[in-house]
Amino acid sequence: MPTDKHELPPESLDLKQALHEERHMLEDVETPVVTVSATYRKELAYKYQTLVHAASDVVFSRAHYSMAEAVVRASTLLGRAAHMADPTNFVSHRDWQKVQFTEKVGQLMARSKILKWVKDKVDTVARNQLPINQAITPPLIYLTGRVRCPVVSLHYEVGNILVENGREVVQVVTDPHVRPQYLTCLPSDKITYCVFDERTKKDLLKQARKMGKNIKRGQVAVTGPPVDPRIVRLGRSVKDLGKNEMVNLAVATGGLGTNMDEIRQILDQLVPLLKPPAKIRLFLYAGTHRDFRALFEDYAEDNGVRIGNLDDELAPIRILYEDSIIDANNNLIRYMFPWAHGVVTKPSGDMAYDAAAAGCFLLFLKPWGEWEENIQKRFVKRRVGYDFPPEDALEHFKSLWSRGLLNSAMSRARRLPKIFREGAKNIVRVHQGKPCRV
Repeated sequence: MPTDKHELPPESLDLKQALHEERHMLEDVETPVVTVSATYRKELAYKYQTLVHAASDVVFSRAHYSMAEAVVRASTLLGRAAHMADPTNFVSHRDWQKVQFTEKVGQLMARSKILKWVKDKVDTVARNQLPINQAITPPLIYLTGRVRCPVVSLHYEVGNILVENGREVVQVVTDPHVRPQYLTCLPSDKITYCVFDERTKKDLLKQARKMGKNIKRGQVAVTGPPVDPRIVRLGRSVKDLGKNEMVNLAVATGGLGTNMDEIRQILDQLVPLLKPPAKIRLFLYAGTHRDFRALFEDYAEDNGVRIGNLDDELAPIRILYEDSIIDANNNLIRYMFPWAHGVVTKPSGDMAYDAAAAGCFLLFLKPWGEWEENIQKRFVKRRVGYDFPPEDALEHFKSLWSRGLLNSAMSRARRLPKIFREGAKNIVRVHQGKPCRV
């Protein structure tokens, strides 16, 4: 049963007033959504007029934030009140160094080939040893202490902690790849999985059997990936490339700042297409990473190319950098996805799903792991995306363009099965079928 309505947060936790209010927000909605993605503590401090112990924020993943936001917006469209929270915002001052350490490790691996190689070799062990679990557990337990409905979880850490504490969870497996961590809370009848496609469902059931974990087929629902309904609406607009029309090309890094060397090499290759008569315009997404912003600014200056404001769609180069994950996500949806014909990106769960749903072609940077290889295979097979070798980027781009493959990829993106666009709504419908406590 829920604890006393006026129970205050543990004194050690940060943003206590905000945490208390967020707890009641989750309690009062029909679709409570929780993720581990990034912090947005300055926004919370302003909203609830409370104090925060440090000015800095961290970002682990835009994907886990944007997908959680997608579920909230889909729930609202279906007439069900929803709210999203991330316990990372409220960790204690003592535990904050664990959060910063986790982000730092990820950023170092994203920028170092040697550390990336080590990560690939010890991925499961490394994930199980990172201290973020210990840091987020106290605020997560408090946040969800009065929630009566199952929690929609967008990160396995959230789902595992809640199930271990006897809570009902709808766990979204965010990629067409089943990490062992998703299954550590089994056997349990308190978890229902939402997965990318039928193949992912088969993989999950197979992995569970291999690990000796009991699970019923009815505990796994095929929903598709969660894409923000705002992006889905953009995909209804036809984007065609005329014979002499400039290509609107976006280039994006990931939440931890991945693929910097590749992106630098590709941009250098594309310089001739920016020279008069220009053939492309560039939208460069730096996320929350100042080193990427500096890279993009230096690139424009070195090549004498004007940088425009975000709302200047005719600018040869625009750069999106934000301190806030909320602003970064909103401005991608406002400025990049409606404009871009195509996106150069690693095959990550947020950027690939979102770009395809917006009707864009995809040019893939090197995947960061097996889960991204699976995403890449699915979009390449459907000829919505193509591999994009950095050492031959210019000739490869010109070849795809001259053969009409970029236009046809956009057309195929618009014709992707509904499951690629309606995952967020499908997740809400799965959640809707689960009983809430009285």
